[in-house]
Amino acid sequence: MDLGFKDRVAIVGGSSKGMGRATALALAKEGASVTLCARNEGDLRKAEIDIARVSTQHHVLAIPADLSRGDDIKRVVRSTFNRFGRIDITVNNVGTSPLGRPSELEDEEWEEALEQNFLSVVRMSREVVPYMKQQQWGRIINRLSTSVKEPLDGMGLATASRMAVLGYSKMLATELASFNITVNNVLAGYIHTDQLSAYYEQRSQELGRSAEDLLKEATRAVPMGRLGRPEDVGDVIAFLASERAGYITGENVVLDGGAVKATL
Repeated sequence: MDLGFKDRVAIVGGSSKGMGRATALALAKEGASVTLCARNEGDLRKAEIDIARVSTQHHVLAIPADLSRGDDIKRVVRSTFNRFGRIDITVNNVGTSPLGRPSELEDEEWEEALEQNFLSVVRMSREVVPYMKQQQWGRIINRLSTSVKEPLDGMGLATASRMAVLGYSKMLATELASFNITVNNVLAGYIHTDQLSAYYEQRSQELGRSAEDLLKEATRAVPMGRLGRPEDVGDVIAFLASERAGYITGENVVLDGGAVKATL
């Protein structure tokens, strides 16, 4: 299936490892030029080398950046346009936040979570939309978590700030539909990443159980009997970013092996 990525340009946030890296790799394999951005420059350069192997160095741009900072977002967008001459696809690979009880979290912690998980999406979308409108084509995809449907213990900061993205993206999808710009969310479940391992390491200390046991318990909760792979997420995002998904907008696509029990 031709996904129509020839001459398309994508920005993928948090693309030095995990689901962001897998997404950038999936887009590059299909022929898109890709801007990678992440805070850890060492991991970012490794990802740049790996992705250039399946594409070419000319089609990959790596920019160290903290996307919770508005100035860094503007720099990434400007550098991408200067390098490739267009911006077609933006993947907001939203991060996580420290664990804590919602009733005990301080204002500073809430503000930091909103900057990282919500305002980063608002600011990035605001910067890329003018380019997409001019082209009469665009894809904005937010990689969130199924915790917005079934919250996990201790994840009040991440869940609340991601919920804000759901409301924002639905309104943005309606606003931009007439410009042939789609806006969708991918809700990833138990995906085998460093982030998931870190969550269970911290929970193991709180519960007095091994992280390995907690991870096995989570795996048993997935009807498909396995954890997801980052590549599973990358492939779904690549489809949503393609010509083939042009009539899908304002949607929340759940990718969890059937783990979420909610019907809506």
